[in-house]
Amino acid sequence: MLKALELKIPPVIVFIAALILTWYCSSLNTLPLPHPLRPLGFVIFIAGGLIGVAGVIAFRQQRTTVNPHRPQNASSLVDGGIFAYTRNPMYLGLVVGVIGAAFIARDASGFVFAVLTMAYLQRFQITPEERFMQEIFGAEFTRYCQRTNRWYGRNL
Repeated sequence: MLKALELKIPPVIVFIAALILTWYCSSLNTLPLPHPLRPLGFVIFIAGGLIGVAGVIAFRQQRTTVNPHRPQNASSLVDGGIFAYTRNPMYLGLVVGVIGAAFIARDASGFVFAVLTMAYLQRFQITPEERFMQEIFGAEFTRYCQRTNRWYGRNL
C-alpha cells in the first residue's frame, strides 16, 4: 500500500500544503510565536529557496533530470557544489522554507509541518530515488552516500 505512494505527489505540492496548513493554523492562533522573530523567518525562507535553486542549477549544469517522478532517467551522479554537503538540496530547501514560514506566520505549528514534510519526503521521495541511484550508479553512489549525508553534512 505505502509503496504505491512512492514518487506520486510532487514535492512542491507537499511544500505548498505545509505552507497552507501553517498559515491556516496561524489564523487560529494555534501555537503563537513572538512577533520579533518574523524577520528571521524571511531570512530562513529565502535561504531555503537558495538551497533548492542551487540544487536545480547543479542538476542543469550536469544535464541530468530534475523531474522528481523520473529518477530512473538520471544521466549523471551530481556530487559537487551543494551536493557535496547534502544529497537532497531541493528537498532540504523545501523543509527549510516551511521552517521559515513558521516564523513568518508566527505560529510554531509550522515546525510540526516541517517535520511532517521531511518525513514524507524521506519515505516517499528520497528512499525510492536512492534505490534508483544505487541501481544506476552502483559503487559510485555508495561512495557518495558514505561521504555525504542525506540531509546535511559531510563524512570525511
